[in-house]
Amino acid sequence: MKEGKNYHSYKYSHSKKIHIKYRIKHLWHKIENSFVFMALASFFWLVYKSGTKPSRIVYPCQKAAAASLSTFVILAIVSSPLFIYMKKIRTFFTHDFKLNKLFLSIAIIAAIFGVFLAIDYYNTMPMNSPVESGINGKVLSTSEQVNLGTQCEYATIPAAYDLPSPHKVVTVHDSNSSTWEGEGNPNKYMNQTEIDKMVDVGIMELTGTTSPQDGWRKIIPYANGQSVAIKVNFNNNWYFSSSGFYYDDDSNTNMLNYAAVVNSVIRGLKSIGVPSDKIWITDPSRPVHDQFRDRIDDKGVQYYINQNCEAYIEGRPNVFVTGYVPDNSVYASTSTAYDEKIRPAQVFADATYIINMPQLKGHGFTSVGRVTLGLKNHFGSVYYTADALGDDPAHDADPFAKLLADINNNSVFRDKTRLVVGDGIMGNPNINYGSPTLWSSFGNKPPETLFFGVDPVAIDSVMVDYIRREVGPQATGIVQFYAANLGLGVSESWDDNENYTCIDYHPIDLDSQM
Repeated sequence: MKEGKNYHSYKYSHSKKIHIKYRIKHLWHKIENSFVFMALASFFWLVYKSGTKPSRIVYPCQKAAAASLSTFVILAIVSSPLFIYMKKIRTFFTHDFKLNKLFLSIAIIAAIFGVFLAIDYYNTMPMNSPVESGINGKVLSTSEQVNLGTQCEYATIPAAYDLPSPHKVVTVHDSNSSTWEGEGNPNKYMNQTEIDKMVDVGIMELTGTTSPQDGWRKIIPYANGQSVAIKVNFNNNWYFSSSGFYYDDDSNTNMLNYAAVVNSVIRGLKSIGVPSDKIWITDPSRPVHDQFRDRIDDKGVQYYINQNCEAYIEGRPNVFVTGYVPDNSVYASTSTAYDEKIRPAQVFADATYIINMPQLKGHGFTSVGRVTLGLKNHFGSVYYTADALGDDPAHDADPFAKLLADINNNSVFRDKTRLVVGDGIMGNPNINYGSPTLWSSFGNKPPETLFFGVDPVAIDSVMVDYIRREVGPQATGIVQFYAANLGLGVSESWDDNENYTCIDYHPIDLDSQM
């Protein structure tokens, strides 16, 4: 019978050994067929899983498929010229058995190295959210998503997973919370009773409980001896001297956190047994002025202020200074933006839990997305070598937005933050300094809205949308994008009907319940 040309028809020598050129040919066909199969399988998997939702490309299985497909394409491009000279190459290999084995080994090692290189490339590519999801990089299963009340595979901070819905954001609006009409000191137009009610409703809705105390217990699992640090925003109180303590908010109405909202948070903490001396109000980059302290109902809470104010605290009860952890502290981290140390204030390192209380404010710099919300609020919580004082070069640089994300990814803030309460009773949609304004989107009134969430990116995203609704697309939320890529939460904008796909948004209007 005439011998066919199929590579399985081998001629054996007297020693019964297969000639080396047939070994190479057989091996090449196996590699070729394997790569073609892998490439086709990877292609169809990518189309099936990511075709209708391209953002899934960042999930681990899609990354592996993309890496496999790209490796095949790269090898095909590199090796295509070799097919033209394949006969000469085979002749070369058959001349020397040792050379053959050497080159074959090098080719296999190079192929393996290429696969790992491609996988690493896809792992480090800057992708839009969602990022790899779950706790500590664990992807949530379908049943876990159902149990957690979300249909989106996003990562967020650990405390959010203690809630029935980790990406829930609650807004509570109450037009009776103030009587401010655009003139005078807003502090004098606050309705404490209504703001207390807003906080109670927001906490219950956020936690899915039927009493404020149960809600606060779910937020703060308090045990004896633990402490809660409340980060307020006193950015517009610049002075590290006695004048900083005598800030006159009757003549200077630049926005600072309003005592009425802080009073409501303190009231909630005390309802679950947190003693006054374990409630620490702080803005480590600023002093806390006397008028604010006078308006706080509980005179036993403690204040931690900028370390440069030490000469002026004598005679002021419960006022202390806080420095920053050293470079070699376990609480220090390194920024990916500037390759320098992020050093949290010691008060946060010592605290058991953190509550972040940003204000609803715009910002003049594009590098922070023209907003100054919860993620930006922690810029005043750290010492950051060259940029801690917020010099203009830092604010103007795009890496500044990445720095803010890195700050919030520091273990102190990522692991200890239990709640974000956005103070939107007043608001300024344009700038971070200056007085509050009346908003056309609220009927030419102040916003009179509080925001509640644990996912720090999700709540910032909602607050950005409120600002964007008032002033247009100048509010971009660039910090939220970088924070989402670090796995800190969901970055999303609402649709034309003010709804979200992945953020579990619960707006409550107390006006409609009257």
